[in-house]
Amino acid sequence: MVPLSQKLLNLCNSDGSIALELKVLVDQLKEQGFGALILLLSMPSALPIPAAGYSTPFGIILALLGMQLIFGHEVPWYPKRWSTKKLSLSKKWITFACKMLRILEVFTRPDRCAYLRYVFNRCVIGINIFILSIIMALPIPLTNTLPAAIILLFGVGLLEKDGLFLCFAQVCSLMAISIYVFAAYWISVFGVEGLMKLFS
Repeated sequence: MVPLSQKLLNLCNSDGSIALELKVLVDQLKEQGFGALILLLSMPSALPIPAAGYSTPFGIILALLGMQLIFGHEVPWYPKRWSTKKLSLSKKWITFACKMLRILEVFTRPDRCAYLRYVFNRCVIGINIFILSIIMALPIPLTNTLPAAIILLFGVGLLEKDGLFLCFAQVCSLMAISIYVFAAYWISVFGVEGLMKLFS
């Protein structure tokens, strides 16, 4: 089984960056399309490197991918006019991402706990990704990195078909969504200052 970091490197150009048209990318990924696209699109916001401008557009695209998972699509669908759109990630991003993926490889096992994939099926995963993507797309501080990181975990679990890792991603997702729902409720009742006082 090809390691996650190597799968990412296989998509790179000779200069170590990724700059592929969407059609070419999906054709190369084939049945791994959802997992890989979710991984690639969440990565810029999930990594602790400034990613200005990525979170909102990528969050919207991830929400669309989440909806496709909910409705049972086997391969990613996109409008034909998007075919020539390029997904670009610099060599710096790829180098950092590979280091992170090598850490995740220690905790993942291909096809582990396959029965859990029937519990955390594509519909359940899609619902989580859709909700987290909406949060990620909001132009509000502190709403980008955590949702993107959890979406990335779902992408890893899908790529590796690791039921146990998907279970871990689900737990993280429920915790994060609960935190954001609580924060939204507290702000609506007590305002932003009330939330700041709560943690002061």
